[in-house]
Amino acid sequence: MVKITFYAAVFSSISFLSSCGGGWSEDQKEQIKNTCIGNGNYDCDCYLEKITTAHPDPETYNGLSKEDKSSLVEGCVREVEESEEEEMESF
Repeated sequence: MVKITFYAAVFSSISFLSSCGGGWSEDQKEQIKNTCIGNGNYDCDCYLEKITTAHPDPETYNGLSKEDKSSLVEGCVREVEESEEEEMESF
């Protein structure tokens, strides 16, 4: 469920921001990174790097299939340390 929420947030952010013109603006990059950070368990610098390197234009990225988009996230999943898991459970 978390992955679905993550994908939905990222895709809607990119769709909205891609209407601004060619290339990734710093605002677009920041929006993607903030969305990623909010979803946890991802190396967000890795994810942003993969997106912007593989797809220099946000519109190209938006045209990808869900499977292709998912493959970018999977390469940037980070391990959650036990201490982090305990903190999450204590809320």
